[in-house]
Amino acid sequence: MAQFKRIAVVGAGLIGGSILLAAARRGLAGSLACWSRSEKSRATLRGFGVAEVFDDAAACVKGADLVIVTTPVDTAEETFLSIAPGLSPGAVVTDAGSVKGAILLAARRLPAANPFVGAHPMAGGEKAGAAHAAANLFEGRVCFLTPTGAEDPKALAAVRLFWQELGSVLHETDAAKHDEIVAAISHVPHAAASALMLAVMDQPGFRRFAVGAGLRDSTRVAAGEEITIARAGQPFARLVPLAAAGTANPYLSLGIADALAAYDRDHGQTETDFPEVWLHRSPPKPNPLEE
Repeated sequence: MAQFKRIAVVGAGLIGGSILLAAARRGLAGSLACWSRSEKSRATLRGFGVAEVFDDAAACVKGADLVIVTTPVDTAEETFLSIAPGLSPGAVVTDAGSVKGAILLAARRLPAANPFVGAHPMAGGEKAGAAHAAANLFEGRVCFLTPTGAEDPKALAAVRLFWQELGSVLHETDAAKHDEIVAAISHVPHAAASALMLAVMDQPGFRRFAVGAGLRDSTRVAAGEEITIARAGQPFARLVPLAAAGTANPYLSLGIADALAAYDRDHGQTETDFPEVWLHRSPPKPNPLEE
């Protein structure tokens, strides 16, 4: 029996697409809906054949009793504002963002009639986009829930049930503690790999054709989505200064966020073209060292 009448996924990339596939496989809802800003992503989602695909976020969430927002953290406020007119009274809103403090602030934009419960599944990888979605992505993976204690207990129970049904292992904590934990185990490693890659590629002796497995392995995570958190200026991007005693490389002598900004200045990069030019996230270039 379906646990929800209708589930809407707003911002269906890797995580959102995987939610759709997992929910469809498990029969969690009577119907599924999704929205993506990108027509390319919407075409991929239509190909799944499991959800109604929308090009308007407010229309996507109409009639849903559970809404999962999977857009980037720095667009959360914009997303909440865009879905607010379409939310049914009592519909529960949750998310999958990796920075809970900022998300909680953005969630204040939701109508009072729509309870919000923060969530963050520790799933994904360096391959982004709905094309890489998988129905088993969340199985056995930790999913953080960050209740404030002020939300409707029924809303919290619904979000717990949802992630458990996807196979996640739940861990509940407050938003501040979540951000401390995830900064240490996820964001800092991503940012450090990117700062390392910046320094390596700036060396006079760098030759892409000669790169071996060691450097590829140590910088693989730099191709992932999490580095966008550092570029959004989140304070935990500075938790680990990449102090490199004895090196003249300017990027390794700076904090992570400052290193990224300095490289942009020196090489004429912008926040817009950084992911495409340096991280090479667009297929078929999942790794900064791939030709």
